[in-house]
Amino acid sequence: MEKQTSSYTYFHICSNGIITERGLKADEAGIFDPDDITKLLGIEPFSKWKKGDAKPNAQNCPNIRPYNFSGWSAEKSTVGGLDIGEQCIETIQNLKAKISELLEIKSLYDVSFWLVIVPHIYNEQAPAVSFGKDIIEFCYLTGTEIDVDIYVYQNFIE
Repeated sequence: MEKQTSSYTYFHICSNGIITERGLKADEAGIFDPDDITKLLGIEPFSKWKKGDAKPNAQNCPNIRPYNFSGWSAEKSTVGGLDIGEQCIETIQNLKAKISELLEIKSLYDVSFWLVIVPHIYNEQAPAVSFGKDIIEFCYLTGTEIDVDIYVYQNFIE
């Protein structure tokens, strides 16, 4: 069966810090407890960790070190398949009512907000990428950056 292009988006909160040979190392002010973020926003994340937590599969690979920063990810969207703009709208839908809480998080912690877009492109079929005014306004008001993490594959049949 031939693989099809797909994508998803989500909102991510991450400690600010410096990049070292071991990856991102959080500034002291950027370390947060993800459960505090969940409580403040009233939104359950699909992924979360705090500095010092073990990374997935760490017990199977002793060279994997614990996280050096905190992270919280929620509001994942796969709606529309190839319409990234539609996915972004769904991702920020609940967050638009939480702008004051998001700004409070930024005042409490040294963190960055990311609207993350992850397309997986097969057979040169690219998704539609557009950012309407609602997306741009949300990003502007919250200081959210947009990150596109693209995966492009050669013709692939499973």
